[in-house]
Amino acid sequence: MIQLTGAFLTMFCLLSTILLSRPFLTFLIKWSSKKKLVKLNKQVKDIYYSYEELTYFVSLPNRNPDIFQAPLSRFKADPVFRSFIFPEIEGLRIYLKTAEGETHIAYMSSDKLRVPALDRLKHENLINEKEYHNMKLYILIHPVTKKAFIDEVYRQIRRDDRILIIDEPV
Repeated sequence: MIQLTGAFLTMFCLLSTILLSRPFLTFLIKWSSKKKLVKLNKQVKDIYYSYEELTYFVSLPNRNPDIFQAPLSRFKADPVFRSFIFPEIEGLRIYLKTAEGETHIAYMSSDKLRVPALDRLKHENLINEKEYHNMKLYILIHPVTKKAFIDEVYRQIRRDDRILIIDEPV
């Protein structure tokens, strides 16, 4: 009897660990969102979102040689989780991987991500609040979106804000 209880307790702990893990949360978000997007005949690459609320931790444009001259391949994006137990995706962080460690460059909060197509679908009652939230998270952690955010951050760091002054008679 004690061995059977121990086996059930072990199985319960194992199942709880799996169900409460970050990879399982990510899997559920991807699975449910893909299913809904197929139903709506949409693809992530066709959904537009805004970079407007992207928070930068470095000055723009940045002339620090370690950041400015870094190749695009060293910029990475990873989801940020709020908690270890009952994890939630809080946002997406973009950082520069260096030999010394990581330099945080920018952050996109999941709450501040603007996706007009999803707003419209929610307004038309084609998706509910939970589906809206999960689809926003799915778009945020999708590899295509991660690459787009990295490209935008890289472009902003390297932009040239010099203004050409042309002397014209008035």
